[in-house]
Amino acid sequence: MGVSLAGGSGLHRLSGAPGRVLVLTALATCVVGCDASTRQTGPPSSAGTIAVDVAEIWYQSIGSGRPIIAVHGGPGLDHTYLMPGLAPLGESHRLILYDQRGLGSSITPLDSAAVNMTRFLDDIDAIRERVAGTARVTLLAHSWGTIPALLYAMRWPGRVEGLILVSPVEPGQRFAELTAERQAGKRLPEDVAAMDSISRTAAFRQGDRRARNQFFFHVFRGTFSDPAVADSTFRPRLLERTTVQGQLVTSLLMTPIAGLDFWAQLPELDVPILLVHGVDDPIPLEMVRELADSLPSASLVEVPAAGHFPWVESPEPTFAAIAAFLEGPGAGS
Repeated sequence: MGVSLAGGSGLHRLSGAPGRVLVLTALATCVVGCDASTRQTGPPSSAGTIAVDVAEIWYQSIGSGRPIIAVHGGPGLDHTYLMPGLAPLGESHRLILYDQRGLGSSITPLDSAAVNMTRFLDDIDAIRERVAGTARVTLLAHSWGTIPALLYAMRWPGRVEGLILVSPVEPGQRFAELTAERQAGKRLPEDVAAMDSISRTAAFRQGDRRARNQFFFHVFRGTFSDPAVADSTFRPRLLERTTVQGQLVTSLLMTPIAGLDFWAQLPELDVPILLVHGVDDPIPLEMVRELADSLPSASLVEVPAAGHFPWVESPEPTFAAIAAFLEGPGAGS
């Protein structure tokens, strides 16, 4: 199965079984990510790099067992915001994190031949083959990371045991206006003012890590169900290469695929898929429900009291849903 990275022309629609929706009502009693020290002990951990064409891709492996590759969001971010929140997955599986090329600790030439979606998919496959060392893997992707995760599964469905799509973005443009409206409506005046103030500083313009991380904190604060949770638990720690090169990597990656739309091809993707979405996420729940309906073997968990980072705001129902999916019928087969 292929997908055009230039846009949605020529794609066709097939009928698909509707996604199964499960609404969880359990409320979290603690917030994952508050104390890194309590989450970093126990499972074995290792890190390294692998060469993929002209790039050096950094990875970290936590725990043992069936592998889960975490595909971080962005574009133009790195893996750091996922941790230590996702560390509990390393207690039952082998959690593999990596930095997308040109970001974090991953190095690549900054040109269109080295930074493009095809190369991004090749990196995931190299992690699967050379780090996970298995024929099939589960991909856990967050936000924009769900796009390369879906495209990878379309390109190599036989190499995917399952997809976990957390706070997924739209694979097209149907909900673009509604998404922009929701995002604008969630943006808080104090965050807008802070972003404006920070962006005017010389430090921000020069890619200073501290200034850029402060900026991203205010970008994401309004995506929480309760901004007070962000104030107490969420502090971006993006690495220097990310803060300096993130915008250029984003431009190189996204310019050739502006307007990419593969809604019509989703019914062909028959691999087990879990969608996890906070009910207060500015990404419209209507879109995510349609996404679940378009995928033949998908289920949707709507997480209460959560926005764009449900593992931070409502960890208990989020991890319960992920655990049920990972241990469900056919897991590991």
